[in-house]
Amino acid sequence: MMVLVAAALIATACGDDDGDSGSAQPQGARLRITLGTQDFPEARILGELWRQALAVNGYTVDLRKGVGPAADLDRGVRDGDIDGHVAYTGTVLSIVAGEEVSGLDPEETYRKVKAFYDGRGMAVSEMTPFENVDAIATTDAFAQDERLRAIGDLRELESISLGARPEFENLYLGLKGLREVYGLTNVEFKPITGERGAQYAALDEGDVDAINAFSTDPQLETGDYAMLEDPKLLFGSQNVVMVVDADKLERIGRDEFLRVVDAVNRRLTTSEIVAMNAAVTEGQDEGEVARRFLRDAGLLRPLDSDVG
Repeated sequence: MMVLVAAALIATACGDDDGDSGSAQPQGARLRITLGTQDFPEARILGELWRQALAVNGYTVDLRKGVGPAADLDRGVRDGDIDGHVAYTGTVLSIVAGEEVSGLDPEETYRKVKAFYDGRGMAVSEMTPFENVDAIATTDAFAQDERLRAIGDLRELESISLGARPEFENLYLGLKGLREVYGLTNVEFKPITGERGAQYAALDEGDVDAINAFSTDPQLETGDYAMLEDPKLLFGSQNVVMVVDADKLERIGRDEFLRVVDAVNRRLTTSEIVAMNAAVTEGQDEGEVARRFLRDAGLLRPLDSDVG
C-alpha cells in the first residue's frame, strides 16, 4: 500500500496533468478516477464514502454527483465520460441488461450482473450487505394488530388500501405483481403524488393502510414502521456495487483499488445506511456524514496489508 501512496505523491510532484500514462503498472499511472452517481441522497452518500476512503489510500477521485439514472451512468462509462459509478444490481439487470429480476436472490442477481458487465469490459466490486429494494410497509401498530409479517399475510384481510406513486398500479414490480404473485385481489389502490416520502405522511394520517416503500428509507430509523417480508422475491434484489471500466481498473491497480472499495462495502448494513440517509434528509452534509461513518469504521486511514 505504501508503494501506491508513494507513486501517487511522486506523480503529483512531477506535475503530470495529462491523464493516465497508459502503463499497465500502477506506479507508472496517475491514481485518478472519475466516478458518477445518481441524484438522490443515498447514491451521493455512497459516492462520498468511496471517494474519501480511496483518497486516504492514494487515489484522486473526481466525483460527479447526479449524472443521471442507471442507463445514463452505463452510457457514461461506455462513452468514456466517467470511469465508474454507483450501481444497484437489480436495476442494472432490469434497466441496463433487460433481464427479469423477480425471484432472484442477491447472489443470483450479482452473478448475472457480473457476467453481463464482463461481456462489456467492465468490472464490479463486491456487493454491499444492504439492499435498497421496493417493499410494502405498514405502521408497526397496524402490523402487530393484524399479525402481519409477510406480504402474503395481507391476503387474509377483508380489504386494504395501498398508497404508492401512480405508475405502481400497472407495474409487474408493483400492484400487478402483488396480485399475480401474492393473490392480493383485496387491494384498493390510492395514488400518491408529491415529494419522495409523501407516502409515509399518508400512512401516518390513516389515509392508507399500507404503502410502497424502499428498504433504506430514512423514515425507517424511527422504528414506527414495519417492512413486510417478500419471501417470493417479487421485487428482486437491489444490493450496491461499484461498476468500473476494466481497462481503467488495470491501469490504476485492480487489486489495491477494489480492496479499498470492498472494505467500505462490507460495512454497509441496512441500519448503517438508513441512519446516514436520515442524517442527510435532516439537513446534514453528505460528505460529513460519510466522513463520520468512515472514521468510526476505521476506514479514514490507509488500509493495512492484512485488511481484507
